[in-house]
Amino acid sequence: MFEVFSFDEFKEFFKKRSFIEYSIMVAVTIISIWLLHDRLENKALLKEYSTQLSITGEYSTDGGKSYTPFDSYSDIPLTRIDDLTIRGTFNQDIKAGHKIYLFLNYIDATVYANENIVYTSDPSVAYCWDAIDSVAFGPYDEVKIELKSRRATIYNVAFKQFLDRMCDSTKNEVLHRMLRKDIVKQIGELILLVIGVLVIQSYFETQRNERVGSGILSCGLCIIIGAISCFINADYITLLLPQFELLEYIDSLTQIYMVVFAMSYLRRYMQEKTSKTYSGVVLVVAYNITLIYMIWRTFSTVSGSVSMIPIAILGVVTIPYYVLLLANDFKSHRDKTTRNVGVSAAFLLLCVVIELIYYLITGTYIINILEIGMFGFAVTQYIVITVENLKVKRDASRARELENELMQGKINVMVSQIQPHFMYNALSTIRALVNKNPEEARTAIDFFTKYLRANMDSLAVKGCIPFRKEMEHVESYLYIEKLRFGDKLKIEYDIEAEAFAIPAMTVQTLAENSVKHGLLAKEDGGTLIIRSRETANCYEVMIEDDGVGFDTNARQDTSRTHVGIENSRKRLAAMCGGTLSIGSKIGAGTTITITIPKQTIRDSSGIIEMMQS
Repeated sequence: MFEVFSFDEFKEFFKKRSFIEYSIMVAVTIISIWLLHDRLENKALLKEYSTQLSITGEYSTDGGKSYTPFDSYSDIPLTRIDDLTIRGTFNQDIKAGHKIYLFLNYIDATVYANENIVYTSDPSVAYCWDAIDSVAFGPYDEVKIELKSRRATIYNVAFKQFLDRMCDSTKNEVLHRMLRKDIVKQIGELILLVIGVLVIQSYFETQRNERVGSGILSCGLCIIIGAISCFINADYITLLLPQFELLEYIDSLTQIYMVVFAMSYLRRYMQEKTSKTYSGVVLVVAYNITLIYMIWRTFSTVSGSVSMIPIAILGVVTIPYYVLLLANDFKSHRDKTTRNVGVSAAFLLLCVVIELIYYLITGTYIINILEIGMFGFAVTQYIVITVENLKVKRDASRARELENELMQGKINVMVSQIQPHFMYNALSTIRALVNKNPEEARTAIDFFTKYLRANMDSLAVKGCIPFRKEMEHVESYLYIEKLRFGDKLKIEYDIEAEAFAIPAMTVQTLAENSVKHGLLAKEDGGTLIIRSRETANCYEVMIEDDGVGFDTNARQDTSRTHVGIENSRKRLAAMCGGTLSIGSKIGAGTTITITIPKQTIRDSSGIIEMMQS
């Protein structure tokens, strides 16, 4: 699934985790153990003091005009009903001073005891727990409950929630029961928060690297916001924070932002131009809709449930389209990691769609489906990001090693160029010219000085240099060699392109090899031609000679000549993405071709950038 890394690399990576991260992990562990222990210890206590209430009697769905007997709530049809009236008796006595807790989900409720109203829900309260205070119910007291829905749904889950959660209890016991009921969910949400924090830290660790850092912040925010969205559950949250309107607003925003950040993160993995363009359009629309929704909710008097309906419909239409874009883009990827990201993300987005469809049908959310999708997405992305970080660290280490090798290679090339015998021969040639032709001797000294300076300057150059500057070095070297060997060495230049860069001393090294081992090894010498040209996608430099040639299929030796060529090949690949190819025929000569792609020519920072990409 992922690239294999050694245990030592993972160990080194986790050594750098912060104290805060480990503190969060320890806290999560302690809390989870405490909750599990508390759940076991208080099971009997919960049974005694927190009892679920049920009613046996008859129901009406036409405003009390006609009633139908029922034995359990499952006998009551909840499809396409806006009004429900139930009358009968409780399954147990309720002592005076006890509270009956009710769960309201956009419904209006009125409770009667022997035809006397004992409770009427607050019209301003929409989504929270409420309680009936100090009412006693005996075995013969008739209770009647009238429920009216504030929104039309295909299946009225709100009525079912009201009946199933009605209990004789205290506020703390209701809270404990709701928390214990979802203990696994609570632990999952805490784990999601921890993963989100770790992903955010990964972003700050890699923010200097554009490729790795881009999208990681969106992923971390998506996970954290998803955990918050799952946690904002009216099962228990309104018992802690009764400001249901604010909670509802935050809940709706977390759902929207979670999807937007997930889509933003996934776009970093898209490669096809069409998919990237269309996904960008979807993101722009999503951002604008989020802004419009925030402004609308701030100033509009429309309830949150009503305002979420168009958002939910839009999400049901838009998210599957985005999933199709992902599938279309990722199906061509051979990279397993990218495909795993796509699968986990598609699963998350489909879970969101299921939640939205369920919301449109029932007016509430399942939450568990969303949490499963978030958990799978978060774990997969954290593994992917951790592996990417390890790969970046490994590649950065390789890049540093390569830089050192390249620097040592440049030193070796420089030293190889300033061989004692070359200096002796060059100076001897100049000395011979001093008396015969002083003017030419001065010119030769100038070229020899330029040659030495270029060799020394190459040590300080970390990146590529202009091709014209490299050719000045080549011309200095060949001028001195031409002085030494006269008509035995012929030089020709066919330079059509110069507007590109090349690693220092690359052409000079190859030209020297052609002169020494190709032309001068031939009794009557020969011609060296240096050409350059531009094509649609690259620049080409050719070093041609009609010297002795060699068999390219024969095993190469380890002489300085072979080492110099291989060094040039490595430097070209590392510094500008270039290639070096050799064509030769015994007795006919050799042609060395350098190819430099236009889009990969880099500056001095290019080595590390290339390694990381």
